[in-house]
Amino acid sequence: MEKRGQYLSGNIGLQSQFMRLRNKSIVNISFIMSQACEYRENLSKNNLLDKSLINKESDGNKLVVQCLYFYYSYFSENCRMLEEIVAIREVILDMKVIHIASEDELDCYDIFEILNARGVDLEDSELLKNFIFKYAQPQYSIDRAKEIWTKIEKNMGQCNGNMEQFLSHFVTYRYYKPTKDEGVFRIIKANTSKNEVNILLDELLKASKRYIIFYHPERSDNAVIEKCLKFFALVNHRQFRPLFMSLMDVYERGYFTERQLNNICIYLKNFSFAYTLVMKNSSNNIDTKIHELSREIYLEHSDRILNKIKLELNKFYPEYAEFEAAFFNIGFSNKNKKYSNSNNRKRMRYIHGEIEEYEQATNELTCNFKECNLEHIMNDSDNNAFTSRVGNILLLSEHINNNMGNASFNEKKIRLKRSNLLTVKKFLEHYGNLDEWNEEKIDKRTKAIAKLAYNSVWKID
Repeated sequence: MEKRGQYLSGNIGLQSQFMRLRNKSIVNISFIMSQACEYRENLSKNNLLDKSLINKESDGNKLVVQCLYFYYSYFSENCRMLEEIVAIREVILDMKVIHIASEDELDCYDIFEILNARGVDLEDSELLKNFIFKYAQPQYSIDRAKEIWTKIEKNMGQCNGNMEQFLSHFVTYRYYKPTKDEGVFRIIKANTSKNEVNILLDELLKASKRYIIFYHPERSDNAVIEKCLKFFALVNHRQFRPLFMSLMDVYERGYFTERQLNNICIYLKNFSFAYTLVMKNSSNNIDTKIHELSREIYLEHSDRILNKIKLELNKFYPEYAEFEAAFFNIGFSNKNKKYSNSNNRKRMRYIHGEIEEYEQATNELTCNFKECNLEHIMNDSDNNAFTSRVGNILLLSEHINNNMGNASFNEKKIRLKRSNLLTVKKFLEHYGNLDEWNEEKIDKRTKAIAKLAYNSVWKID
């Protein structure tokens, strides 16, 4: 195997190498690629590049580095034999690149459209960008349009690069949900005149700023919104995003008060707690309804439509008997494989954390829930499902929990008295006089917590 790259780099004489790759915008490109092309034994991702010598202030620089890490990880995980990598190389080398130059930038956008019409498969965001740049004048110069689009892309960089998903959610609440046959670009183009392109660009920028809080709820200046979006991140539920985008859009335009916004967002969180986290229902059942409501809010923005959200979604809300039965299936265990994944841990911590906050009422929390542990009252088991249930678990500060181990129930009661959490204190009030903690008591407490959750903590109005 050759130990020196022969395609990105070339040789001068016997030893010296030069990089064929050049980029005026990325001054370090030759250095980065020379490191990437160098053959080294026992190479790992951590020593692929010398990070101390990479220009951290250049966005293009960062993207090249991210690209190299992506392909290193991909090839490491998916290619087991050298022949597979060679085959990929041969496909790349067989590609043909055509460079078309024009002195008039507007001609370039026409060429772009013509090429796409001939069947070149492009992302909706690329088509939309071309459409905007072509018709942004005279309201905006092309440079100004590019500046705004760059800001949108940077905002999406804070959203894991999910530009296409953002645009889909934007179009859903502004117009209607895209389909395979009618994508984002086609919908926007059909509903935006050439004279409105500058307005569209401004609206996309505003929406992209709002979209960031779906990935960083802590950046919201509204504590209620932050709490609601953290829940939706926990359950990985993106379906409600067009609805939230529409609500925040209308609120920022002054049609809803903060109180109205908070009230409907709390409702959506509590609805989804029962519908998604507890019942594990498929989002497909309410998908169409959510999208219709998102559009109606954007167009009507009235009290009537806020009430309609509740009336329509209440039709999908479970009766208590269904809720309780499903609540018994929620569990967390360090030993039982059925309940041992990290999502179960996060959801169990969320449930007990929210109940603790509800019990305290004053928001004067005495425990950072992220640093609290989940203590199994009856010792955790790999084969007894009862020990994984909500009713067998207490939220407990780490320094108390660390000393529990597999202590007996009576020993645990003594140590639990050190806790200042109200849920722990109430547990001792109700069950502290017992000498034994068994499966019957676990079921009884699970049922009590389910009733508290349904009727109080996550009650829908």
